[in-house]
Amino acid sequence: MKIKIGTRGSKLALYQANLVKKRLSEYYGGLSKDIDIEIITIKTSGDKILNASLSSFGGKGLFVKEIEEALFSGEVDIAVHSLKDVPQFIPDGLILGAALKRDDPRDCIILKDKPETFGEGYPENFASLLKSRAIVGTSSLRRRSLMARLRDDLIFEPLRGNIDTRLEKLKNGFFDAIVLSSSGLIRLNLEHYIDIYLDPVKFIPQCGQGVIAIEHKTGRSDVKEIIAPLNDGDTYAAVFAERACIRELNCGCASPVGAYAYLKGNILRIKGFVSNIQGEYLEDEFEGAKDDYESIGKSLALRLIDKGAFEILSKNNL
Repeated sequence: MKIKIGTRGSKLALYQANLVKKRLSEYYGGLSKDIDIEIITIKTSGDKILNASLSSFGGKGLFVKEIEEALFSGEVDIAVHSLKDVPQFIPDGLILGAALKRDDPRDCIILKDKPETFGEGYPENFASLLKSRAIVGTSSLRRRSLMARLRDDLIFEPLRGNIDTRLEKLKNGFFDAIVLSSSGLIRLNLEHYIDIYLDPVKFIPQCGQGVIAIEHKTGRSDVKEIIAPLNDGDTYAAVFAERACIRELNCGCASPVGAYAYLKGNILRIKGFVSNIQGEYLEDEFEGAKDDYESIGKSLALRLIDKGAFEILSKNNL
């Protein structure tokens, strides 16, 4: 077997691609089957836009566009993505065939000035650790919306670049705090930088956050069979419930929305929210049998829509 993996060239993306390579090698090596795996790095449009909002150029899909083109052309057999970077609608002829077991889905806070003690109520009282009119680095409208609900005096400034670049900007005093995904830091052994982990049920993550996904062409039954052992069924059900919810809301990447699904036994629970730049906020939750993950996600979206989600979201375009 020979498999060519397409990936972005960042340190985190290469870690993820090499993890998939390692898991495949271990699995098929254990079966005494030869597998030849090559990693091919592809520079995406998103990697070239460093000083502007992605939403003004087409959104998170810019991180996968060129890699998907390589799938279509046959340059690569599979693509390895951070699932949160994959748009809810993917091109006809491609499929997300596997989701690895979910890593930490939480957002986290890294502070420039570290307090000696967090005091009683940590981490619930973490917002009080920030000075008046503190500058918070994030380019995510979702994170901005959720942070603004905790403190109305915070000043938000865009934060782009790889993890090392973001940490360096904090160190150099551009921000008082930055908000990042915990999983990326943990994968790169940088979790010691994290000061505060945010509860995903209260500070709802981006759809698919913490999950590495594998994409391939729909007609490649051979590839589908090869990657099948890497798929985690519980993770797949949770993240595709999240994707169904966001897809039903039909909102763009510039919208402050989030969805988080998790299992309690065979019951899948999902919580989601919609907001807008005016500060209006609406959240709800839904649950059902794990196997009904698509309908569970859609049901949550419809519940939010019934309560006025579209009206709230429409104001992001004003």
